[in-house]
Amino acid sequence: MTDPFRQAQWEHDRRQRRQHPDGWEPGVDWRGDHGAVTVGPLEQQPSGWEWALREWGLDPAEVEVVEPVQLRAWDAPLGSGETARLYYYRLSVRSRVAGDRPDVDALIRRINGHRKKPPAANGHSRALVVALSDWQVGKADGDGLEGTVDRVLDRIGMVQDRERELRRAGRPVGMLVAACLGDLVESCDSHYPMQTFGVQAHRREQARITRRLLVKALTEWAGVFPRVLVPVVGGNHGENRRDGKAFTAFGDNDDVAIPEQAAEILSANEDAYGHVGFRLPERDLTQTVDVAGTIVGLAHGHQAKRGGSTPPQKVWSWWSGQAMGQQPVGDADVLLTGHYHHLIVQQAGARTHIQAPALDGGSEWWTHQSGQDAPPGMLTLTVDADGWDDLKVL
Repeated sequence: MTDPFRQAQWEHDRRQRRQHPDGWEPGVDWRGDHGAVTVGPLEQQPSGWEWALREWGLDPAEVEVVEPVQLRAWDAPLGSGETARLYYYRLSVRSRVAGDRPDVDALIRRINGHRKKPPAANGHSRALVVALSDWQVGKADGDGLEGTVDRVLDRIGMVQDRERELRRAGRPVGMLVAACLGDLVESCDSHYPMQTFGVQAHRREQARITRRLLVKALTEWAGVFPRVLVPVVGGNHGENRRDGKAFTAFGDNDDVAIPEQAAEILSANEDAYGHVGFRLPERDLTQTVDVAGTIVGLAHGHQAKRGGSTPPQKVWSWWSGQAMGQQPVGDADVLLTGHYHHLIVQQAGARTHIQAPALDGGSEWWTHQSGQDAPPGMLTLTVDADGWDDLKVL
């Protein structure tokens, strides 16, 4: 029987690639007050263009053709050596009232008659996304290991409170996406010089504590949400390192191994946790998930190293490269990352990058370098076919 929780050959979720026209297919491109209409093939030029406007749903009383009309013609074979000359025409069109003043009285009536739209009742098409990022269990900075454990435990209940809060606000959710963004463990060495001296738990202890926290969270949330999805990517602290370098494989990562263990634990009770699913990569450092019609991409963020001096610049440059290379994560509408430990939201066009804060006790090194602290928190937001909303850091 195929193990539903270990999907070695899962495919990235991505949009079907658009088919781009060559520019002369019959059709209309109307922008509200201007546009273009393409007609053909025709055997001769018509005496007027009102028929073409009506054919594509435009009213000749409101829309006019701007001369000159573009023409494309060629000889089409008919058989027996005969040909017929066919013509395509592209009409530039514009509104006849484009320069007129708006009807102010009509706008006033619209304002006076406006009523609030009722909220959508069906929450099955909306998901709550929770970022499990940068716990770094075992790290000594700030309030150390105990403080990190307490913060994670507190957020388990806060996520349940958030679901109730959204439901009372008329924005119910039908699914939870618990996105594991990496660096769930601190590891023991090879990340910075003082790490081995300061770490408060060895590797096995870190894995044990993190596994218990993750299983605790998922079993609690499974009782609230009708469906739970756990997509996973590895971070740099989960790597198997030697002399500061990962030396085995991209998939050899504690940030992936621990959720894999949690998946096997929950799979033992199909009746209680059959609605909890995992997406575990073998070698990929990114994931894309179709969440209610919006493509959400996941990456830890440590692979974004160039393209600027600040985290937003680096991540945006890296993501742009993924899009140019037509990689799956380059097709995402929303990109979630961690690694840099503080909240960032940046948009360009229809795409949004959201960097999640961390839940560790802070970084003494970063404070000494920059004078700044990164407030701990857990990123939450809702996602549906219209994109993301309801962002809140718990």
